[in-house]
Amino acid sequence: MNVKRLIPQSSTVGFLVTVAFLGFLYITKDDGPGPDAMEIPVGGFSRYYDPKISKTVITGTKADISIQIDQLKLDQKIQDLIKTSQFKQARVTLLELAALAVQQKNKNKLSNIMLLLGKVATNEMEFDAAEVYLQEALDIAVKSGDILAEANTYQQLGKLHIRSRELARIAGNAYENLWHVKNAIYRGEFRFVEDNLRKVIDTSIAIQRYGAAADAYETLARFHRRFHDDYQAQSAALEAAKLYASSGQITRSRAIVSALEQEGVAASTLSRMNAEITDLFQQHQNNIEQTAQARDYQMLYRYYNSRGEYERAWKLRILAGKSLAKTNARSMYSRQADVLAILYSSNFEMDKARDYLNQASNLFAMQGEDDLYANTQDMHSLIY
Repeated sequence: MNVKRLIPQSSTVGFLVTVAFLGFLYITKDDGPGPDAMEIPVGGFSRYYDPKISKTVITGTKADISIQIDQLKLDQKIQDLIKTSQFKQARVTLLELAALAVQQKNKNKLSNIMLLLGKVATNEMEFDAAEVYLQEALDIAVKSGDILAEANTYQQLGKLHIRSRELARIAGNAYENLWHVKNAIYRGEFRFVEDNLRKVIDTSIAIQRYGAAADAYETLARFHRRFHDDYQAQSAALEAAKLYASSGQITRSRAIVSALEQEGVAASTLSRMNAEITDLFQQHQNNIEQTAQARDYQMLYRYYNSRGEYERAWKLRILAGKSLAKTNARSMYSRQADVLAILYSSNFEMDKARDYLNQASNLFAMQGEDDLYANTQDMHSLIY
């Protein structure tokens, strides 16, 4: 099947959202950004993270630094979590800061924190969560009449949907490439097969499509068996089984182990594989429990928030974040929709991105923010 008919070619759009964390933590002032600086619009001003000087430069005439972290202890905690790549825990701490902003009735600060949370969730490819955070930031900005904060949030919503569309295209290309490799093996054309399968695996894992990566690993295992490379075949099969178990597909994992048993693989190796697969599946079950608990807390959050009991509501939201933080790194190994369904849905992502960027452009133009207006207009070229 020719998936390329559904998706034109384009380059990958990167989101370096970790910078948003660093910009939130290290707020300093300088004459201006360096040539390699990356713009991070926040609230009524622009921040630039300059990799050469490893700090954030505040620019613009409306640099209201009211969103600085109030407690040094929390500031250090976020830094430590980022250094150790514990982003889920870092998000919990940001939610704690948001709860503090609610307590202080500081709506501008709350809006900026929610915008940061949206950027972080986008970077982690948790698009549903990102949209929730950004819509909340937008709601606060609209109610408070902060036009620039509203425009920046519209811009970030546009980026979110551009990113979602881009990942769908990458998934489609990976699917098609895997199909071509399987077809080449069927025709007996083995040149570059392993390299191409490795590329499919790396791409699929990078966009968190672990089922596609497991399928490619199974194909790689069959390829090695053709040439009686038992060690490489077993290694690829084990990786496929691990990915299936991590996403809850324990039946497929055990089928792979059973096939290896029929091939005469040593009992000790099979025992080790079964133990590892069982452990990964148990982790998956734990992740489901923690996610369900987080969902319950979120429902309570919405209930109390609707009643105007904001502080109580935010305590429950923090508990939801803590439940999610208890899930291990493989909690992201969840099953995803078929690639064709994702490609179809992504057609609507383009329309949403265009609408949000148009709204951001109009607001920037109204405020006379020519640079931000031009930057937003340039983003339209990323909609494809």
